[in-house]
Amino acid sequence: MEQSKTKMISWDGILDTTMKIPGIKVNRKDYLEKAFCSSGELKDFTNSRPIDYYEEDIIEKVAKDAINGETIKVTALSTLAGLPGGIALLGVVPADVAQFYCHAIILAQKLGYIYGWPDLLDENGRLSEGTRNVLTIFIGVMMGSQAASKVVGEIAKRFASEAAKRIPQMALTKTAWYPVIKQIGKWLGIQLTKQSVGKTAGKIIPIIGGAISGGITFATFRPMAGRLRNELRNEMHLFNKIGDHFYFENEEDIKTNISDEDYEVIRIRACINIAKIDFNLSEDEQTILIQMISDAGISEDNKALLLSELHKKEIVDINFSSFCFSEIQSLSLLESLVSVVNLDNIADAEKIYLFKIAKDLGISKETVAEMVLADRGL
Repeated sequence: MEQSKTKMISWDGILDTTMKIPGIKVNRKDYLEKAFCSSGELKDFTNSRPIDYYEEDIIEKVAKDAINGETIKVTALSTLAGLPGGIALLGVVPADVAQFYCHAIILAQKLGYIYGWPDLLDENGRLSEGTRNVLTIFIGVMMGSQAASKVVGEIAKRFASEAAKRIPQMALTKTAWYPVIKQIGKWLGIQLTKQSVGKTAGKIIPIIGGAISGGITFATFRPMAGRLRNELRNEMHLFNKIGDHFYFENEEDIKTNISDEDYEVIRIRACINIAKIDFNLSEDEQTILIQMISDAGISEDNKALLLSELHKKEIVDINFSSFCFSEIQSLSLLESLVSVVNLDNIADAEKIYLFKIAKDLGISKETVAEMVLADRGL
């Protein structure tokens, strides 16, 4: 088989690249004071939130201004990048994607602060591992991940009476959310790969490539921003006033009975099944699945087992009962499956298998249909 021309983009790689760009970090206190300076007397946001001082209509205006500002910037830069002589001629499509998500990450920080989230920077003004996890969730929401939206809501609910002054204090690695956050990151990698292919197609046209690139960016960025804004606005009242501490009140309540390795093996095995079930394993599907296996945090024996299953015709039986205890994990699993089937036209066999798994997990057909549309950017 001829090697696929599709090259996987890593979400971790995008984060690593964008976090080195000057201006990527948004200082919470400075930004809020500047953003709300025209809304009356200057306020101190060191240990308070906008909702502590302002009516919701003022907060909404500031959020819309933030979205409009970043949309204009990223659209203008994308148009320039698409012109002859621009970054596209260097053959660095991931650089254009990184540019897009640089502005998405900046906006995610701004919207988080506007709607009451604590500081995403540590005491030294750096973006930490905790920050990476939160940004992954936020970008997941922007991209239409229902699992990411659920995680945002759960985090907001579990802010204790004294919420976090700084988000890196959050012990996300000790909860059931951590493996899901990692899966959201891998799901984002697949979405970015699809998106980069679409952007490249526009840049092939030498004269109007800039306009097409800018148009795609504008049409993509604003709805993404709107998703995150809506989610954060809905969760705003779940936060208490920002204090100095953060902890989970009932950490044991959110643990599950499935190990990270078992979760990953089942997820990839299900993706292999759904890619093969129509008896037409495409090059893109094979590339994505091999990359999934390679990037998985599982033993070499399990990687070898999954690779062997990939190259066999048979479909492997899977018991999904362990996922039924966690809606978030179930949604994350289904989003992975949808990202695979949407690599080409969805076959009837793929639909049947997808809906069967959803039924086993207790997820409605309507929810799955929404995932399919969101994955297609509709």
